[in-house]
Amino acid sequence: MPTDTKPVESTVLDRLEQCSTSAIADTNHGSVTTLASAIESIHTDGTVAGPVRTVALDPAALSAPVQTLDTARKDEVVVVDAEDSTDEAIWGELLSTYATATDVRGMVTNGAVRDVSGIRDLGFPVFARAVTPRGPSGSEEAERNGQVTVGGALITPGDVLVGDDSGVVVIERAAVEDVTAAAEAIAETERDVDRLIGEGRSLEQAFEDAGM
Repeated sequence: MPTDTKPVESTVLDRLEQCSTSAIADTNHGSVTTLASAIESIHTDGTVAGPVRTVALDPAALSAPVQTLDTARKDEVVVVDAEDSTDEAIWGELLSTYATATDVRGMVTNGAVRDVSGIRDLGFPVFARAVTPRGPSGSEEAERNGQVTVGGALITPGDVLVGDDSGVVVIERAAVEDVTAAAEAIAETERDVDRLIGEGRSLEQAFEDAGM
């Protein structure tokens, strides 16, 4: 269970959404974990940052996490642990429509999803291990709001998850502000490199002049 439940300011989440997951990973901060590359954005421009609300499902009878979504709060990201089972989709367009209407920021799962075109049209950020048209066969959630392991990362409710086209990272709640500032500094350095290259520097010289 979370050890630090202090809410994350929306302004911090907005700043994180402006940082790439690459910049966050490059902070090499001990509180940052990168999820396995099998967890991918199901459509482009699916950037999201938000505190985590978790649910674990029974892989023998997967269910759509309706109850969890009903209790999710504004700005949260729903993380669904399906234990890497991808035979049945646990998320689709209808859940994405409801999540959008209730200001949930996104969803991440090690399971499968469906209705990709509808989710894309909504612009709702979804990251999953697979896509399948087959719906879930179960109706019960195994556990809500406990620690889960998704993409090889141990995720605790209240941690902050960030996802974009490059992948997904999770940040321990207590370190979110520090990691945000560090990632912003890395992004600024990268912009300096771009500028120096535009001014005619060699790549090596641009790196050196920017302090990389």
